[in-house]
Amino acid sequence: MIELKETGWMSNRGRQNVASYFAKELQLDWRIGASYFESMLIDYDVHSNYGNWKYVSGVGNDPRDRKFNIQLQADRYDKNGNYQRTWLQTTLF
Repeated sequence: MIELKETGWMSNRGRQNVASYFAKELQLDWRIGASYFESMLIDYDVHSNYGNWKYVSGVGNDPRDRKFNIQLQADRYDKNGNYQRTWLQTTLF
């Protein structure tokens, strides 16, 4: 979210992780998250943004329960922790 705030951009993988956490873990209305991303993204596209949020949140024609395991995603796509060191404020590094 720091990356999005500072740059106006986030990778699709990051967007899906955020949508999953927001809707599944925090149990917040996906439309609030989608609206926030709409206001922040420099590459905003209504179909990609709302489609991504609906897909991950499990609404619409494909209502599967998609829940991203944030730690598994980090292990798989950021093995050396470079992304995490750059964009996360944490005491782990």
